[in-house]
Amino acid sequence: MWRWAILLLVPVMLFGQHRGGRGSAAPPPPSASPDFKDVVATFAGVLKNVSKKEITLELDDSHEIMTFRRTKETKFTDGGTEVKATALDLESHVSVDAKQDPDSKLRAVAVKAEQEAKSAAK
Repeated sequence: MWRWAILLLVPVMLFGQHRGGRGSAAPPPPSASPDFKDVVATFAGVLKNVSKKEITLELDDSHEIMTFRRTKETKFTDGGTEVKATALDLESHVSVDAKQDPDSKLRAVAVKAEQEAKSAAK
């Protein structure tokens, strides 16, 4: 009698363990807080690289390298005039206005060439 009870309980216990593992979902990825979705932060530094998808900047104060996403909405300006991304020289001083995407990565909204740095270099 005990043998039958054990034989019947083992598959039930195994099914219960398997079902619990399958039913648990992975935690959702971290996302930006809705309170900060429209906040724009400005970063100043030296322009290191501009590609179709990314902008790389070396920050002035910490010399840390930061990478920003580039989208078709990213605007590039030089002296208040909108220019193409290729018009900005690498190693020039720029400021990047960025927003946080839902996946917590920074997206460049505007890249502005710094006029003061240009006049100081001349």
